[in-house]
Amino acid sequence: MFYIFGGKLKKDLTILGSTGSIGVNALSIPTIEENFSMLAFVAGKDVNTLSRQCLKFKPKYAVISDTQMYGELKKNLFGTKIEVKAGYDEINEIASKSSDVVLSAISGSAGIEPTYQAINRTEKLAIANKESIVVAGSLLFDKKINKSTNIIPVDSEHNAIHKLLNYVNYKNLKTITLTASGGPFLNTSIKDLENVTLEDALKHPTWVMGKKITIDSAALINKGLELIEATYLFNMSHKDITILVHPQSLIHAMVSMHDGTTVSLMSKADMRIPISDAIFDSDNAPIFGNLKTSDIRNLTFYDLDNEKFPTINMAREAINDGVSSIITYNAASEVAVENFISKKISFLDIYKVIKKSLDHNKKIKQKVLKNNIEHILSLNQKAKDITLTIIDEAL
Repeated sequence: MFYIFGGKLKKDLTILGSTGSIGVNALSIPTIEENFSMLAFVAGKDVNTLSRQCLKFKPKYAVISDTQMYGELKKNLFGTKIEVKAGYDEINEIASKSSDVVLSAISGSAGIEPTYQAINRTEKLAIANKESIVVAGSLLFDKKINKSTNIIPVDSEHNAIHKLLNYVNYKNLKTITLTASGGPFLNTSIKDLENVTLEDALKHPTWVMGKKITIDSAALINKGLELIEATYLFNMSHKDITILVHPQSLIHAMVSMHDGTTVSLMSKADMRIPISDAIFDSDNAPIFGNLKTSDIRNLTFYDLDNEKFPTINMAREAINDGVSSIITYNAASEVAVENFISKKISFLDIYKVIKKSLDHNKKIKQKVLKNNIEHILSLNQKAKDITLTIIDEAL
């Protein structure tokens, strides 16, 4: 930490995944520079966006995963005194550096180990990377391992629950409800899903996100992941967590109490709001506009169609079967979505691939060392390899 003019205290901020949608949204928060000193920006391959960000915000470190981009990044930042690094090992090293706040926003399984490395080295870990909690939740929330880091969810739904639980008596908590927009195929029949294209799936009605997350949302894989996340974040059984379709994406979550009341949180579909809640302290949080009466005139809700979107029940099945199946759900969905994006499989094939991978995992009865990150990561990679084999055999 250090003081700026006027005696105001800044905190160090590391952004793992600065060039993705979460990172870009975070850096667009108007008061971000007033409150944070940028320690490190980490990116995958987008050297141009990373370079622009570094030239504007001047972090101490700039790290790019793709080592082939090192020379270009080094050239772009010549004369800035920013220390340039490249490669996955360097990302883990940066993640392990002491920082007041770490925003974990690397997409997919690549974000798991850097997120884990930040444990006990940061005061506040704001997690947008679903896979970190889904795959390594047994470690992140183990008090014998995580002794000092406060984990705050960035997902709009989980962040809403996090905020709501500050206003209610946890002992009175009965159930929680996570909302889902329903994605671009809410009103598409199962038969018509046979012919949807990648371009169709990328047309999300309310959120602007990266390709993987957008396809996750179209298939409601994201809600399966969020269901698993919620069991770790809020220490609840999945049986007490409901998924409710809400196309307007204005009510992000609800908590229902034993006393018969239900409390909900509403806000605009603006990811800067949950990001700000996660990384800022309450006394210096940015100011955003509230919803107007005209915005909430037509709120609609629908029960989830589990036949059309089977991923939620697959996630529930994985939770019942244990950590190995949870890891498989994450790995299989990631590989299936990657292959849909590359147009190797159809949209409906995504569901078939995940189901076959889960069935295979059940047969082998994989044992899990829950307190060992290397073992957890090896299981995740093994599950991805098996899923690739399933896809190759089907083609």
